[in-house]
Amino acid sequence: MKTSSVRVATLVLVSSTLFWGLEARADIRNWDISGQIYTKWLYRNNDQMGIVNYGNPFWPENFSGDNGVGSEFEWNIRGTPSRFVTAYVRVKSRFGSTWHDFWENGDFWYPQENTSGQSLGMDHAEYMKLRGYAMDIHPPYAWLDNIHIGSTDVGFFNTWTFGRVRYIDRDNTKGVFFQGSLLDGDLRWTLGIIALPRLWAGPGWSTGVGDVVLNNPFHTMDYGYALHMDHYLDALGLDTIVDLLFTNDFEIDVADPDADGSLYPNCLDELDNAIPGCEPDGAVDLEGRYRQFLGSLQLRFEPVRDLGVDLLGAIAMQRINELTMSNGVALNAGVSPVPYKDTLDWAARARFDIVEPFGARNLHFQLEYFNIGEDWVNTFSARREDDVLLTDGFITGGGQLPTLNIANEFMDFNDGFYESCIGWHGGTLLIDYILGNFQFLLEQTAITYNTNMQDRDTDAVYPNFLHHQGYTDTWFFDYANTLDRGRDPRAVYQENQDRFSLISGLRTTWDTGWLTGLEIEAFAKFIRDTDGRDLSTDRDDYTGNLLFTQLKFSLPINNEIDINFGGNFDRWDEENRSGNPAEGYSDYMTLRGRAFAGFTFNFGGATFGYHGEWVLKDQEREIQGDRTLDIFRSKAYLTVAW
Repeated sequence: MKTSSVRVATLVLVSSTLFWGLEARADIRNWDISGQIYTKWLYRNNDQMGIVNYGNPFWPENFSGDNGVGSEFEWNIRGTPSRFVTAYVRVKSRFGSTWHDFWENGDFWYPQENTSGQSLGMDHAEYMKLRGYAMDIHPPYAWLDNIHIGSTDVGFFNTWTFGRVRYIDRDNTKGVFFQGSLLDGDLRWTLGIIALPRLWAGPGWSTGVGDVVLNNPFHTMDYGYALHMDHYLDALGLDTIVDLLFTNDFEIDVADPDADGSLYPNCLDELDNAIPGCEPDGAVDLEGRYRQFLGSLQLRFEPVRDLGVDLLGAIAMQRINELTMSNGVALNAGVSPVPYKDTLDWAARARFDIVEPFGARNLHFQLEYFNIGEDWVNTFSARREDDVLLTDGFITGGGQLPTLNIANEFMDFNDGFYESCIGWHGGTLLIDYILGNFQFLLEQTAITYNTNMQDRDTDAVYPNFLHHQGYTDTWFFDYANTLDRGRDPRAVYQENQDRFSLISGLRTTWDTGWLTGLEIEAFAKFIRDTDGRDLSTDRDDYTGNLLFTQLKFSLPINNEIDINFGGNFDRWDEENRSGNPAEGYSDYMTLRGRAFAGFTFNFGGATFGYHGEWVLKDQEREIQGDRTLDIFRSKAYLTVAW
């Protein structure tokens, strides 16, 4: 025994010595690590505490507000174990904590009285969170270039079907994506299987969570299936792009005796009679709650020199199951991302780019026709940070998206607002002309509305988003409309509507050549918006004459410092702006002015930025009484990346 033990010990020692040099170790050359610290300061002359101006008012979160300072840390890791595989991870601190939280650890204590300093909940605890992760596998096949597994912003699909998610959600979408090419690379394709986000991609802004007709929402089998194909035919110079998306929201069949919360667990009806065909089998049946199909076909070509043509046609269809989906229109005061009915509709857009026509140098025309059906529905489209139309629209600084699921939240006051263009039918002409150091951009847009009709059912079928009258003032946006900011950007349906709009704009930029490169930009926009509303009377007819102006000066001091300053003056004359037939309608005269200044400073890998503005708004309201808003607000940030 002693001899055997010695032999075993000797073998172990020799083996350890021989194989020590073969231990698997990570090679630092396979790693790429980067980090970033972002700090933001918000100030406004009110009493709201937080570090984001617009949060979500329907959640019991406590990080929204206009006065606060907070920091976030982000850590990005990219690994390349071989030429066939790459991996990506993003770790980020939890959003919501302010510097004043001090030693907040995420506990939620003392709902009545608290002096602990740690009662604000996990929103205010600075723990690190795994935000994004993905793997890319590059198979050695000519037809398959890449398999992407994990997080993505789905930017490779178009906005009419799927579309890139907003920046703050860029790693939240998860799925499996196959990308490749056929026909010697002329046909590029992407196939995706995407997990539906349970919180917004469906009726009621969920895939069942919170739906009053569901006791046990089942969301982990809810997926979207997307296909993108891009074929370029070199002989004709024709680029053909096809996008398809099908989403399927499942719920459990509560009539199945095996289901959790089954109506018939014993296969007996209310009278204790046996239910024919009902028998436990250890499996649970599923039934659809909500299904949606979207498809688009886009053609791009250049029939003659200096003329680009972009044609798009799309369809959208939804199917609802009233047994598993509650009526969000009737039960939520007209606030819903979808109408409560089965729908099928289409959209079309034709865009023409004409560069230097007839040899006219520095002249560029863009002409666009758009026609989006009244029953166009898309819950999984891009929700912000994208734009499908050429027009500046009603809200300067944002864009137009073909969905009711607009996401104007989790943003600050100087971020652009987005509006729904469902039902818009019209055209836009843009003329871009450069003359010496001057650039002129002229817009003329005319819009009628496919949503024009009388006696539309906005009580049980079509959502009106509560606030649907008057021009939308995004400078003073609040969800409860206590600041009387007008129409919700998602409000496209009214009970009675006969609307027509004209948008005219001119933007002039002058590169003066003075100082270190002073640039002056002047902007003016005029909107004529009319709505006959109820055609049986003219006492409710709306007429809005809306003028917007801005003058801005931009000056780079040197390679590190840029400054800008300027002002706005707006005048809105609105007849029968808001009200109802019983109480009458009120005329509004609104004057709005703003002075602003800001700068950016880059130094040694750090970037500091500041924007401050003083805004004064005066409303003469015929019925409600006059009011004045006098606001100063600012935002500063410091970013250090390495």
